[in-house]
Amino acid sequence: MTATTGPGQAARGADLVDLAASDAAATSESERREVSAGAHFRALDGYRAMAALMVVMTHIATTTGLSSTNSVGHVLARFDFGVPLFFLMSGFLLYRPWARAAFDGRPRPALRRYAVRRAARILPLYWVVVLATFLVLPEARSAPPSTWLIHLAGLQIYIGPGIVQGLSQTWSLCTEIAFYVALPLFGLWGLGRRSRTPQQMWRRQIVMIVVLALVAVVYNTVASANGVLPFRQGVWLPAYLDWFGAGMLLALVEVRSRQPNPPALARTIRTAAMDRWACLAVFVAVFAVASTPIAGSYDFGQTSPWESMFKHELYLVAAAALLAPGILAADKGWPSFFARTWPRRTGLISYGIFLWHLLFIRLLLGWLDIPVFSGHALELLVCTLPITLAVATVTYVAVERPPQRWAHRR
Repeated sequence: MTATTGPGQAARGADLVDLAASDAAATSESERREVSAGAHFRALDGYRAMAALMVVMTHIATTTGLSSTNSVGHVLARFDFGVPLFFLMSGFLLYRPWARAAFDGRPRPALRRYAVRRAARILPLYWVVVLATFLVLPEARSAPPSTWLIHLAGLQIYIGPGIVQGLSQTWSLCTEIAFYVALPLFGLWGLGRRSRTPQQMWRRQIVMIVVLALVAVVYNTVASANGVLPFRQGVWLPAYLDWFGAGMLLALVEVRSRQPNPPALARTIRTAAMDRWACLAVFVAVFAVASTPIAGSYDFGQTSPWESMFKHELYLVAAAALLAPGILAADKGWPSFFARTWPRRTGLISYGIFLWHLLFIRLLLGWLDIPVFSGHALELLVCTLPITLAVATVTYVAVERPPQRWAHRR
């Protein structure tokens, strides 16, 4: 999820126009967003839309039991692939300013401004959704005040009784927040002494990313060993450092390949990304493998540790193959679809889609008298999407944008 910027209070009403009017208006709103060190990667708004909608669909498939019913359900069960897409984008967007500091000789990012903008981007809507869930959802209303406070603090994957119904998707947000906290440490590690040559700086950065990937492999191996680590520790940041690291690597490649004499690895990755259709074929093939039983259960059934790890690595390869052309070669071919009007508009409200949809799924199950795992996936989807999109649009304008504008005026 990325920080945004805007022209001030006088433009607040323009957001409604941006989300409902012409392509030019949508472009204007999208390009006011400070995505990464002053550069805007237009296709990433569309990627966010794809990731958020995939999360919605996989939760509907799982909730209704469709995920374990037929081949369509099996594919939808793997739409949790939206999570690695989000993680890789965060790694790319947030590490890119550090990559520019390393290779373009720019000042390193100001930590106070970074912290204020991250908080303004993430917390206001998150707090609204958490409070709404505890106040509205019957199974959450009985939770003690301590559970409310734990969720408001984003600590539900670390302490307390666990994540309440309607907020289970927030585990990944908690992991993202941990990455936000750790990122400056990674950035300082990667920078080292600023007097290094570009080649030395590149090697230092690559070593850091390799170490992050190895930490993830070791951590996941240990976490997979029965009884070694509690279940909830399997979603802590170390388990996903390879996903974030892949996004950080794309940031390094994007910055370094624009300079003279880029390293062979940077040239190779950029050349591969320029072959957009080959990347798409890799994504489709790897995702197809991940959609088979080799990657584990499609619902809440037993999945072996090694199946989980295999799925994890397949998702990493598929996400990198899908995302790299959108970053390094998005001007033509299929990646340009993500830069079109409707994908970008939906991407603007993707954070709200991600946060709101489970609350509405849980409420609609009761209102429509649909028992869990009893089918009716299409009916639930048709009802959930319009409500979620509408509420996400309103809260984008009323809750997300004002604090972001405030943060970017500081």
